[in-house]
Amino acid sequence: MAVVPQMQHSIESSISNIDVYEGDTETIIKHGENISVCAKFHIEIYGCQMNVYDAQRIAELLQFCGFEKAKCHEDADILIFYTCNIREKAAARLFSNINIFKNQKTKVVAVGGCVVQAEKENMFRHKAINIVFGPQVYHKLPEYIMDVINGKRDRIMDVGMPQMEKFKAIPVKQNVSYSEFVTIQEGCNNFCTYCIVPYTRGPECSRPAIDILHETKHLVENGAQEITLLGQNVNSYHGEAAYLGIGGKKTWDITRLLYEVAKILGIRRLRYVTSHPKDFNKELMTAHREIDVLVPFVHIPLQSGSNKILRLMNRGHTVEEYLDKLAMFRDIAPNIQFSSDFIVGFPQETDEDLQATIDAARMADYSFSYAFKYSPRKKTPASRMQDQIPEEEKEVRLAKLYAVLQESQLKYNQSIVGTIQETLFEKEGRRENQYVGKNVYLQSIVVEADESPIGKFMNVKITKATQNSVFGEIIQ
Repeated sequence: MAVVPQMQHSIESSISNIDVYEGDTETIIKHGENISVCAKFHIEIYGCQMNVYDAQRIAELLQFCGFEKAKCHEDADILIFYTCNIREKAAARLFSNINIFKNQKTKVVAVGGCVVQAEKENMFRHKAINIVFGPQVYHKLPEYIMDVINGKRDRIMDVGMPQMEKFKAIPVKQNVSYSEFVTIQEGCNNFCTYCIVPYTRGPECSRPAIDILHETKHLVENGAQEITLLGQNVNSYHGEAAYLGIGGKKTWDITRLLYEVAKILGIRRLRYVTSHPKDFNKELMTAHREIDVLVPFVHIPLQSGSNKILRLMNRGHTVEEYLDKLAMFRDIAPNIQFSSDFIVGFPQETDEDLQATIDAARMADYSFSYAFKYSPRKKTPASRMQDQIPEEEKEVRLAKLYAVLQESQLKYNQSIVGTIQETLFEKEGRRENQYVGKNVYLQSIVVEADESPIGKFMNVKITKATQNSVFGEIIQ
């Protein structure tokens, strides 16, 4: 493949012969071979918050190595697709999007993320793809891009799973926002029968606590006010301890980590996602009562209200155990609110199973929830189960459950009318001088203001509520 033509400037970067040293708050990348880089990149992101986090780090790494971020995909020499495999026909949609985005200017097409791990034998079926990389090796992407640009290799595939290696090989974040993610754990050992994550992200692995504290401290010192700790199963965190006192434990759990992160001066809000019901305990619930900056809101996916379906899903708990934990949580921290995920149309699900899910959703009384049709993923046990539900029946069942979830969401939105909600503003609204933010419960709050409040915490008096949003006025 031809070398990318020279552009306005050339930046010397070092991406081969990398030696990594751990510092107090950052990873130092020692310069090796100097390479003149002069190419623009664009990243298309699909899927979960973990993918958003990964894509941000990829962009920062590429910029650190001298690549330039393009204003749009039409202006990019390098197209990067960071994929999610949760939805059906993810690979087919990826190939279609490559055809849409690729143009005469494109020199390199790289595809990463979970679709790669699940469909690696099919990825080079699309002739435009040059680089295929798994979610655990994105730190090697600059080197692979340069190999393609310099004609050393036309096609490169790396789907290894060294998990923690990438965190030591990427530079400290420079462009810090008011709200930031910090990955604390990756992979999963639960093997829910519908889920592809253990096959695409690998086994459960937790980052050392000292690395998490250093990264968080750096982000807060550079302007982050809201921190969200990320993991596929975040409340099973068991990272190497940051320090050991007399009788100190060699690992920290999520509760200990939350107490320590909360001590970092400057944090206004602390969140974590995503959780598994079986890994909640009384200590973690109590942390929500005792840690001021820890938000009184938790996303706890139930998936189904039928014990038969939960067994088929290999969820490891019953609906009664789940509801008991929610009740205990509310006793310990009375202002706590919950959201959930649900899957309808799972193999062998009956009308009675669906009704059990509807009943459980009503009893749980969520502030909001998400519901999805079951989508078979290749390699998962559920995809091979008998009595798969027809698509048209899934649509009917989804509509029934969704109507109940909407009732609950509207009820909760209306319950805060007249209250004052501390809101962190995130973006502009649809109309002029309209802005949208989130309260501690992740409700979308819409206001009108002459000056932009984006990136700021403001007190808002709620005046009106609809299904998906609440409206209010900024007060002093």
